[in-house]
Amino acid sequence: MIPDPTPAPASRRPLRARLGPVRSRAGLTTAGVALLLLVGSANGLLLAWQSSVQHRITHTLSVDRTLMQVLADLLDGETGQRGYLLTGDPAFLVPYTAGQARVAAELPVLDTELRGSPAQEARLRALRPAIARKFAELDRTLALDRAGDRDGALALVRAGDGKTEMDEIRRIIETMRAQEDDLLLGYQRHAHRIEAMVGIGSVVSVGIMALLAVLALRETARRAALSRFLPAELAPLLERGGGIERGGGLRLGERRHAAIAFVDMRGSTTIAERADPETVAILVTGFRRCVAQAARETGGVIDKFMGDGALVVFGVPEPRADAAAQAIAFAERLEGLVDGWNATSREAPVAIGIGVHCGEVFVGVVGDDDRLEFTVLGDAVNVAARLEQATKAFATTTLVSQATLDAAQALGHAPGTAWREVSRSPLRGRQEAFPIYGRAA
Repeated sequence: MIPDPTPAPASRRPLRARLGPVRSRAGLTTAGVALLLLVGSANGLLLAWQSSVQHRITHTLSVDRTLMQVLADLLDGETGQRGYLLTGDPAFLVPYTAGQARVAAELPVLDTELRGSPAQEARLRALRPAIARKFAELDRTLALDRAGDRDGALALVRAGDGKTEMDEIRRIIETMRAQEDDLLLGYQRHAHRIEAMVGIGSVVSVGIMALLAVLALRETARRAALSRFLPAELAPLLERGGGIERGGGLRLGERRHAAIAFVDMRGSTTIAERADPETVAILVTGFRRCVAQAARETGGVIDKFMGDGALVVFGVPEPRADAAAQAIAFAERLEGLVDGWNATSREAPVAIGIGVHCGEVFVGVVGDDDRLEFTVLGDAVNVAARLEQATKAFATTTLVSQATLDAAQALGHAPGTAWREVSRSPLRGRQEAFPIYGRAA
C-alpha cells in the first residue's frame, strides 16, 4: 500500500494547449448564443415589418373596395333614374336615393384612407365634382319628369352629358384603383420576401439551438467523465481556470503545504481469499462509504481509492491553515464511523489503520483530456503511508506525526482526543528519530 517514493509527474502539454479545448467549446457556445440572439432579434424585426406590410395590404384592399362601392352606387343611382323615366314606377327611385346616400357617406371614408398619398388625394379632389355633376344631371332629368316633361327628361338623357360624366368618373376611379393595385402587388412581394426570410431565420434558429443542445449534452457528458476521474471538489474548479485556488493551476501543479491521511483496511487480503465475492464487495463498499463521509464532513479531498486503501488530502484545492487539524478530525471521525458500521454489520468486524502527516507536497492534475488524474506526491505522502503501516506494530488504529499535532495546536485547534507519544524510533527507510503519537488509553 506504500506508494513509490520517487515518482515523477507525468509529462504535460502546455497549459494553453490543455485549456484550449475548454476555451474553444466555451467560445463556440458563446458565439452560438450570440448568433441565436442576433437571428432572434432579426426575426423579431422581420415579423414587425411583416405586420406593418400586412396592415398596408389591408388598407389598400379597403381603399379598393370603397372605390368599387362608390362606382357601384353611382351605377345603381343611374339605373334607378332610367328605370323611373321609362316606367314611371316610383320603386325605381329607391336605389337612386340609396345610392346618393351611400356615396355621400363613402367619400369622407376615402378622404381618411387616402390621406398621405398626394397623387390619390388629387384624384379624389377631381372625383368629387365629377360625382356632383353626375348627380346634378340625374336630378335635372327627374325634376323635368316631375314637372310633366318626360320627353324633355329623356332628351336630356339622350344628349349624352350624363354618359360623359360617368365615363370621367370611371376613368378617375380606375386610375385610383390601378395605383392601389400596384401598391398591393408591391406589398405582397414584400410579404413573400419577409416570409422567406423569417422561414430561413427559423431554420437557422432551430439549427443553432440543436447545435447548442449537442454542445450542452457533450459538455454534460464531458463533465460527468471528468468527475469520474477527478475528486468531486476539483472537477468544477478545473473548469473555471485561473490559479490553483481556482482550479486552473491544478493543470500545471505546484508545491504547497498539505496534510495527508493514509487509510488501509486491515486483513483485506485474507478476507478476499476466504470470503465469497459478494461479501468482499460489501465490505470494501462499506469501508469506502465511511471514508467518503468522514472526508466530506471534515473538508478532505479523496485523492484516490486504491483497492482497500485510500489517500485523503487536506488543504486542497484551497490552502487552509487548519489542514492538520482537519486531518486529525478526519481520523477521529473515521474511527467512529467504522466502529458504528461494525456494530450494525453482520460480517466480521473490520479493522483499519490510519497514518496522518503534514508537509510540503506536489499537487496537480496530470494526464490528457481523455483521462485526467489528481495527484499528490512527496515525502509527506510516504511518511503518512509508513505511519499507517506502523499502526499494526503499535496495535493502534491511528498514528499521527508530531509535525501534524504541532501544526494543529499552533492555531489553537485542540484535538478531540488526547494523544500520547508511542515512539521516537526512525521510520522504515529513515535514520533520524521520528516522534509519533497514538491515542491515549
